[in-house]
Amino acid sequence: MGQPRTRLEQLTTQRGISTSDFVREFSRRADELGLAAGISRSAVKRWVQGASGPPRVPARRILETWFGEPASVLLGPPRIDSPTAATEKDLAVNAAHESVNHALDAASALDPSALEHLHAAAGNAACAYYVTPPLDMLTDLVLLRDTIYQQLDRTHKPLQQAELYLLAGQVCGLLSSVTWDLGLVEAAEEQARAAYTYGSVIDHPSLQAWARALQVTLAFWSGHPRRAHAIATAALPTAPTGTARARLHSVNARALALLGARGEVRSELDAATDQLDQAGGDTLLDAVGGELSFDRPRRALCAGAAYVALGDGDQAEREASEAVDLFGQIPAEQRWALGALGAQVDLGAARTLRDDLAGAQAALQPVFDLPATRRTEAIALRLHALARMLGTARYRGAVEALQLGAAIEDFTAVSLSRTTGMRALPK
Repeated sequence: MGQPRTRLEQLTTQRGISTSDFVREFSRRADELGLAAGISRSAVKRWVQGASGPPRVPARRILETWFGEPASVLLGPPRIDSPTAATEKDLAVNAAHESVNHALDAASALDPSALEHLHAAAGNAACAYYVTPPLDMLTDLVLLRDTIYQQLDRTHKPLQQAELYLLAGQVCGLLSSVTWDLGLVEAAEEQARAAYTYGSVIDHPSLQAWARALQVTLAFWSGHPRRAHAIATAALPTAPTGTARARLHSVNARALALLGARGEVRSELDAATDQLDQAGGDTLLDAVGGELSFDRPRRALCAGAAYVALGDGDQAEREASEAVDLFGQIPAEQRWALGALGAQVDLGAARTLRDDLAGAQAALQPVFDLPATRRTEAIALRLHALARMLGTARYRGAVEALQLGAAIEDFTAVSLSRTTGMRALPK
């Protein structure tokens, strides 16, 4: 096959989308968006070959929603990365993966170097989660999980099996977070349950508490705050002091906020603060860090979201502002970038509650600049909630509210979960 003639042809080739697939998916997305737009096989061929003029506005919107790039870019020349930079980076990364895989194959099941490699890989993945696009994380995590499973088949030593189950639990928990970022809640719940089961197999309370906190988060995001509260309440008594309890108290506060339990929200957030004062010694959560950790910026993020849910604009702005400030103090290469942007959305919602729509727009601008590959489900759902707020009678007729609502609609129309529908995901 020759070189692609357009960016659209480049993307369809990469994703294995045939002409027939294109026609079917285009029609499905048109229906989903409520647009009267169809396409023929011949028109698809003209578009991908660059032999057609610009499509009509509805078709452009469908293409942009689907592929997450402007129509002018899609119908223009293919993207060409710097060959030298790409080659050197790929060579280095692939060489590292090959070295580790060869070392694992060469090592005896009793050789601790095999476990050392896997611990390092799992720890690196936990930290990489903060700065890596979800789709990039997903494939690497599946490969790492499968490697751990292969090593479990190679040893019958109980201590080594326990270490491998711990690593499997870590990776399944990370897969839960990444899968949720992609908007696949049922799959994310399965991964969180798997992480909890591995923790139960080896009686590891920190892994169990972390997995339960993931389940709490998934439950309240899915519209089941009572279930989320029940999971957190059941998990807290056996959770280790410090980071594990701080996370559970914080996500429980968010569930309680959705139930309108204002007093209990404050108690849970205070308890989270107390637990953070005692944090730092957890041999899993604090030692590995990254997505396994829980710190004051994340506690403030939960607090801001909780007070937004309670409709308390003043307290929500204080907490969200603190979260933005605390995230901003962390070096970019160590910062949970999407958590920081979540705090920006909460700040925008808080200012909206206070009728400061200009301030809300300013808070949301960094979010609107986010590329489609980073627009996770949590960001999209936060913005949907804000859009519903802007659509109430309180803001009806306000020009700034209309403009902000339109910007949110445009942003969420090209969210990550929408643009990955045709891409085959690893199992």
